[in-house]
Amino acid sequence: MHKKVAPYPGKISVVFRKGPLGYLLQDPSKEARRIKNDPKRQHKSAPVREDVVRQNALTVVYQRGGDASDMKEVQGQYILQFGKYKGKSFWWLLGNDVGYTMCLIKDLQKQEAAETSVEEGHSKESLHSFVQYALSFAEIKTLLNYEASRVSVAAEASEDDQLVGVGSRAKSTWKEIWDGRGDSYADFIMRKSCSQGTDA
Repeated sequence: MHKKVAPYPGKISVVFRKGPLGYLLQDPSKEARRIKNDPKRQHKSAPVREDVVRQNALTVVYQRGGDASDMKEVQGQYILQFGKYKGKSFWWLLGNDVGYTMCLIKDLQKQEAAETSVEEGHSKESLHSFVQYALSFAEIKTLLNYEASRVSVAAEASEDDQLVGVGSRAKSTWKEIWDGRGDSYADFIMRKSCSQGTDA
């Protein structure tokens, strides 16, 4: 009886670090923390072109017996061309610092929304490729959606739950004022116009 051999014995997958409840851990791993805290461990070489990065990644996948036709696996071996983890693979970063990954994604989304860019040239190419790679994982998308929903809920709650702070209803929240608008205090507030440099 022949033993079945996997077609790509060297294929590797990202193993996300998770807490006891199954949520992704966002703090850096011990290895990532060592690099973060020691500038001597950080690569200072000049960034290289995307096509060179891709060719090197394909070579790595071929040599270890991975699936070179799987773009996700190849992209995992792309080497970061920017930041404190420069010189590490995309695959390594997802497995070692999800918090930093989330910062990169959010920063890029803000830059694109504002039509500004911090990174230039090959560093920018690398950042775009990494964000594309990270967003191809359901775990990262789920975490982004969860954090976005928490921010919007917190923003709504923070406005509603602020104390009025002045007048006879100083210790009431704005939500309480609005919910109890039958007593005409809300109408009074709505009619008040705010002048610059005053509290009213």
